[in-house]
Amino acid sequence: MEVVRGTVTAGLGEGQYYISREGYRTQFLQKLGFVPFPGTLNIKLDEPFVPVPGQAIKIKGFNGEERTFGDCCCYKIRVKGIEAAIVRPDRSSYPENLLEVIAPVSLREALGLDNGDEIEVILEE
Repeated sequence: MEVVRGTVTAGLGEGQYYISREGYRTQFLQKLGFVPFPGTLNIKLDEPFVPVPGQAIKIKGFNGEERTFGDCCCYKIRVKGIEAAIVRPDRSSYPENLLEVIAPVSLREALGLDNGDEIEVILEE
């Protein structure tokens, strides 16, 4: 069990659009076991996130709405006991110390989180 620590931070507001697409939502349910709340929690880590090879759950891209949506990798985690997943788009140049987290509930609301709050994430094997 690996624990990473960071600080809740504001995102760009784009995660909601992408994770709400049906082509992703169906795969999230099949491969992660939940349909995500339409929004993400962004966590700025103290150290870069380096995924363990073989831990990634591949989510396939698809065509829709006259555009192409790319592949992404997910990593199962728990945030204060709540099942969740890190989402890493393949086509994005994400900073290695930033996590975008999806969960079946709004983690901000469920855990009473505000920007600047410290948080621990437990990576599942």
